[in-house]
Amino acid sequence: MKTDKKSNLDMTLESRLGLLSFDLDDDFITVDTDLCKSCEKKPCLYVCPSKVYDLSDDNLVYNIEGCIEMGMCTIVCDKLGKGAIKWNYPKGGKGVNFKFG
Repeated sequence: MKTDKKSNLDMTLESRLGLLSFDLDDDFITVDTDLCKSCEKKPCLYVCPSKVYDLSDDNLVYNIEGCIEMGMCTIVCDKLGKGAIKWNYPKGGKGVNFKFG
């Protein structure tokens, strides 16, 4: 049976991210933004496909609502940055809900 829907293999990253839903856990990511100010590399800006982290007037800002729970931000922050990001899996079944669309 042929369908008009694009297969997931043909979808862009942005389209795939649009299929996700979130049940927010407010504290699964914490960032010491004062420590970020002294970080020269700011690797978190480059590894997150959801663009959770951004700069605004040279200050790191983040929006945890778009996090897809890869955890790469905390790894690169520990290894290449200043260790300012603390990341844990969301509690009690909260967080991102992956679905095949």
